[in-house]
Amino acid sequence: DKTVRVWNYIDKTSELTKTFTEETFSVAFHPSGFHLIVGFSDKLRLMNLLMEEVKGYKEVPIKSCRECRFSNGGQYFAAVNSNTIQVYKTYTCEVVCNLRGHNGKVRS
Repeated sequence: DKTVRVWNYIDKTSELTKTFTEETFSVAFHPSGFHLIVGFSDKLRLMNLLMEEVKGYKEVPIKSCRECRFSNGGQYFAAVNSNTIQVYKTYTCEVVCNLRGHNGKVRS
């Protein structure tokens, strides 16, 4: 439905809702709970969770990213680009490494 929603599992209510013009392919929360990454058809967007809104602060040119994850400490995130996994530094979006060699598309 082109939205990203942050839910309160205790109260079973929606805390924040952000509506986009295009479909979201993947979402991952930072371990701190203050950031998230959202994959779209044209790019991957890093966003901050604020009190009343979800606001973008960086964009990474990865098309159709269907899988993304933060590291346990949150200093890195990985995003799938076809059959390559790209690892980035979270706060600078600097490429750390590219993991190639998968025969098919990466699904998880």
